[in-house]
Amino acid sequence: MGNENYNDEIDLMQIFGMIKKGFKNLLRLIISVIIFFKKKALLFLILLIVGVAAGFFVDQYQDKKDNYIQEIIIEPKYNSTKYIYDFIDELDRNFKDDFFLEKLGINPDNIKNLDKITIEPLITGTDVLDNLQERYENREFFKDIMEAYEEDKLEEEEFRNFYKHHRLTLKFKNKNDENAKIVSLILKYIKSNQYYQDIKNLTITQNKNSLERNKKSLQFIDNYLNNLNNNPSSNPNELVVIANEAETPTIASLLKQKDLLLETINEQEKVLVLDKEVLSIVDYGDIISARKKLLNRALFIIPLLLIGLVSLFYFLRYLFTVVNNFVEEE
Repeated sequence: MGNENYNDEIDLMQIFGMIKKGFKNLLRLIISVIIFFKKKALLFLILLIVGVAAGFFVDQYQDKKDNYIQEIIIEPKYNSTKYIYDFIDELDRNFKDDFFLEKLGINPDNIKNLDKITIEPLITGTDVLDNLQERYENREFFKDIMEAYEEDKLEEEEFRNFYKHHRLTLKFKNKNDENAKIVSLILKYIKSNQYYQDIKNLTITQNKNSLERNKKSLQFIDNYLNNLNNNPSSNPNELVVIANEAETPTIASLLKQKDLLLETINEQEKVLVLDKEVLSIVDYGDIISARKKLLNRALFIIPLLLIGLVSLFYFLRYLFTVVNNFVEEE
């Protein structure tokens, strides 16, 4: 029993001895690294200055060559989606025509800064499904189709009209005060299309007239229901028929008609407020740098890279010396 305790104590002493030796080696390594950098302080100071200077100039150059991007979320109105897509797709070619630029009011010298303009739908599966549901009665059938449909197919032209919102992306070569003006003029020209302007004006006029009639009908129903409530003994035969000929006019039919009128009025008011233009701007994004700038990246990266490479060189040279001495030992 005594020998076992003695052996356990020896094992513990050996373990603590190994830990102590490892800790000392770690401290020696840390001290060696500190001494190394202290001896090479002048070299690393020069590398730091050179790296900071090089990083500063690189960052300045990157800022000049950066692309600038503006993303605008639009909502086409009056079935103008195809027209807008065709217009944007043809812009690269049309920008070469000075007469077209004159119609837009854009200076040919300024348009050279616009590198690319694209448009894409903001894909929402429910938009497609809701659109199909409005056209067909078998909703479950089309729900199954949409779930099985390949997602990459949803960007194809046949689905564009289904989507409510679309992203217009403009990519500029350099930062310029004229960039915002170019974007504004392009959107203004799209909205000014005479065909869609006529459709818009006609739709708004029709909605205004229909809205007034519906409000009068709603007022009539409300007045009648109020009179009936105040005079429950009134003769129901005096009720003006606001139902199909096959239906008997009842309080229930009036209430149903009232709900339909309210729903129609809400939709018409929505059109008059939100559909005043051929397209609506949902989000007018700012023109920002395409590069995710992290506080002058090169200003920090280049000095660290230079110091790291030089440190690696000295470490490999030290490692080579250690290995060489080990090999030459007898």
